[in-house]
Amino acid sequence: MGIGQDDIGVERKPYKVRLKRITIGSSILLGFFLVGFGVWNGLHRWIPAGHVGVLYHASGGLERTVYPPRRIYVGWLTTLYTYPTMEQAAIYTNDPDEGEVKAADAVRVTTNDNANTDYDIVLWYHVEASDVLKIFDNYKTQDIKQIQSTVIRASVRQQASVVGREYDAFALMGGSRKEASNKLTTLLQNELGNKGITIDRAEFAAPYPNEAIMQRITNQVNAETELRIAQINQEKAKLEKDIAITQATAFAEASRLKSAQTQTKSLEMLKIDTDIEAMRKWDGHIPPIQAKPGQTIIITPEALATLQGGRSRNENN
Repeated sequence: MGIGQDDIGVERKPYKVRLKRITIGSSILLGFFLVGFGVWNGLHRWIPAGHVGVLYHASGGLERTVYPPRRIYVGWLTTLYTYPTMEQAAIYTNDPDEGEVKAADAVRVTTNDNANTDYDIVLWYHVEASDVLKIFDNYKTQDIKQIQSTVIRASVRQQASVVGREYDAFALMGGSRKEASNKLTTLLQNELGNKGITIDRAEFAAPYPNEAIMQRITNQVNAETELRIAQINQEKAKLEKDIAITQATAFAEASRLKSAQTQTKSLEMLKIDTDIEAMRKWDGHIPPIQAKPGQTIIITPEALATLQGGRSRNENN
């Protein structure tokens, strides 16, 4: 008995049904896998380079483990908090293109001359890995941006005012600014270091003086300029006086030397004239008595008479 067309169709139908079911089942399984993988992957977060992280569980609180930069699983009802171990800059300025607040955010400082001046202040800080648990204990679930905009900003404003009272406005805007910045750094380190925030340095940057302070600065600069000009003129007059004294002393010394040379020459001329006159009076005879140095000569009356007689004969001749 042969197999007809209807029998073949009956056998093929169950096969197609099974294939369809297998295909649908595989698709469902693949879908569940993809959804599960997506959910699992979505529960992972990255701790970026230059940061460390801690996990806070809603049911169990803070996990007392500090995680280095890595990809980490963050389960349901769990929050990852990251803190920068690399240096961060907090800028408080009136420049609308700088700082975390795009508005007038400079710090007003009152100096010891009762002048109120706004200053841009720049702060560099970081969090040590060993201080992460300390900073979380102090500020709980606040992230570092919230801490910077509230805690650090408030500390900067308070300590800048403390430093400002040690200077007048002109000094703080001029030569004492570096010294004041060092003092501000030390105060912030002492205050925030115990709370887990390491301050690297803080600086008083650009000031924004009002018209009254600018006029005081102008007057002081003018006064110091005039004082310096007077000092230079005084130094110039002193140099001119020293030069005149030196010239007069040199002229007097030259005159003295010239006079001494003239006097010496005159004495020599007188001696020569005396010698010439003595030579004119010489009678051509050597004295009968010639004394040697240190020799004592005794002339008797008879010798003296003999000498006088000889002289008389020479005169008669």
